[in-house]
Amino acid sequence: MAGVAALRALRATFILVVTCLPGRHFIPSAAAQTLPGSERLVIALAGDTLPESSWAGPQEVEHFLDAMREEFAQADLVFLNLEQPITAAHTVTPNKNPADVAAGRDYILRARNPAIPRIIKEAGVGLVALANNHMMYYTAAGLRDTLRAFREAGLPVVGAGLKLDAERAFVFPKDGRRVALLAFSDVVPRNSEATETRLGIAAAKDETDLVEAIQRARRQAEFVILMMHWGGQGNHAITLRQHRLARVAAKAGCDVVVGMHPHVLQGVEYLGGVPVFYSVGNFAFASKRPAGRECVLVRLTFGSRELEAVELVPVEISSQGVPRIANGARGQEILSHLDGFCRMFNTQVQDGRLARGPVREKLVFDRSGRGDKGRPPRARTSRPRQVRDQAR
Repeated sequence: MAGVAALRALRATFILVVTCLPGRHFIPSAAAQTLPGSERLVIALAGDTLPESSWAGPQEVEHFLDAMREEFAQADLVFLNLEQPITAAHTVTPNKNPADVAAGRDYILRARNPAIPRIIKEAGVGLVALANNHMMYYTAAGLRDTLRAFREAGLPVVGAGLKLDAERAFVFPKDGRRVALLAFSDVVPRNSEATETRLGIAAAKDETDLVEAIQRARRQAEFVILMMHWGGQGNHAITLRQHRLARVAAKAGCDVVVGMHPHVLQGVEYLGGVPVFYSVGNFAFASKRPAGRECVLVRLTFGSRELEAVELVPVEISSQGVPRIANGARGQEILSHLDGFCRMFNTQVQDGRLARGPVREKLVFDRSGRGDKGRPPRARTSRPRQVRDQAR
């Protein structure tokens, strides 16, 4: 294949050149090695996934990832974020205003179909993150049901459980190399944080917890990937808190940080050699807004000693929340939009190429407070403010 041959022919350079296949955008590292395909380790990461939606009408959950199966099959491991508990529990979070929920101004997300873990697994997904602000909407009972459903399906999860389990990395081995994958949330409703005795999510509000988890993962593997639920909602600009946490994670030892929760695309920044995707957008998530139906699947290729290449696969989501590869002009349009969001950072996506380059616009932060006010980290015993979901 011409694109792969071109990739292998690239020489080490500080400018990241992108070679293209249909629907693909390869980003070689500054010192890419030439390895046989079997020696490479490929991880694909996807954003917010909502198999059942209260506002989208009837959905064919059994087939909602069918259009992605061929793409998923090209990775050694596919890792995505599940945006709702799977439960029939009746105990609802007290953090929501019942009047707002009844009026459709706010949402309490959940799925009832216990076959969802099997469906996700059969589509080619190998790991699911549960660290997000929705996972405790049906309290510990809902999370317990969710964990049981995944356990019965034989599909691993990260980011939820008792504290030790929630903060533990999933280690994926191949050909003598190991990648450790973590999931944390910086959007933490009251009483949602995992403790030693209470089920919950892995929370980044106490940065020490995040740093120690990354450092433990670093001791277990050659590479560390962090999936982070953070930021505000519906804004392509990042928050001060995202900016800070990205630097905390990179310094602690992450090789890649992939963010979600804003429900729209945000820019990409390199912190040294660490790519930080501030938001890859939704993935399988019904949205009425055009911006909420554009996203990228991030494919990471690891060589023997380093992250060799990043592949950006543009994806379009239907109004029913079904993702599919965006080819041709539509794919280029999505990547052009992403390039616009990168203008405030040291990356570019343009004309089939992604490069380190000068910052083209002044960095402006989202200060709207829709989910993240950019405040300093709270103490472990704090009660984080719950805001309305702007998911749609």
